[in-house]
Amino acid sequence: MNNILIATDFSDNSNKALQYAILIAKATQSAIYLVHTYLPRYIEPGIYADAVTMQKALDDQRDSLYSKLVPLASKVEDADIKCHVVLEMNDVISGVFDTVEKYNIDLIVMGRTGSGGFLSKLIGSNAAHITAKAQIPVLTVPNQVENVAIDKILYATQLEFDENHILAKVFELSHQLGANVALTKVNAPFEPDIQSDKQFEEQIKSAFVKESFSIDTTISGSVTEGILTTAAERGVNLIVLAAHHRNFLTQLIDPSKSKQVIIRSDIPVLTYQL
Repeated sequence: MNNILIATDFSDNSNKALQYAILIAKATQSAIYLVHTYLPRYIEPGIYADAVTMQKALDDQRDSLYSKLVPLASKVEDADIKCHVVLEMNDVISGVFDTVEKYNIDLIVMGRTGSGGFLSKLIGSNAAHITAKAQIPVLTVPNQVENVAIDKILYATQLEFDENHILAKVFELSHQLGANVALTKVNAPFEPDIQSDKQFEEQIKSAFVKESFSIDTTISGSVTEGILTTAAERGVNLIVLAAHHRNFLTQLIDPSKSKQVIIRSDIPVLTYQL
């Protein structure tokens, strides 16, 4: 991991998400790209404005927003992390994905709710779109979080196909953060259970013989409830999901389940795409 994108709307919640970005950046020795997108604020209707006046209004808006980014960038740099400021006139989704592509971003970090501006829009279709369509991991931070820490990680698995390439990344991150990892498979009604759990448990154990972790099964009325209940019982401070976007029988956690966990979780959720 080299580059982390943190989307901000200057709210308390997005500042909390920034703390997580700083935590992970320090552990992984990554740079942070501090991103805010905005739409132009035009002159009020009925007021005459020539091109010069319009341009000045746009310049003033940009200067005002940039001044809000400066102290956040200073906070990142005070933690000895390289910080890049990206202020782009764009919509939310396009701005995030343009930045991801332009700067080779490895991780997106965003607050789950905002203050009626940039990030508040992400809780609905934008959040689902970004999480579902991003080809890189997305960390979503809820506003309920009080203590910013990652030392206990819960990885949710359905044990239906090979996911060792994702687990390898999770274990690498856990080492960098000094965190413990536990795996849980949720058995819930109407969920696909095609492959033998024992087969995949043995495959994981043989692939990660040097890792210390547990694998168990949670029985619940739904995948979402099973994940959230297990996380609460174990006192974990990060949930990791691997979302598979193919057909019904090959889904690990489909986009709708990922969205439910993200929306309802009171701890951060990190989503990888398989």
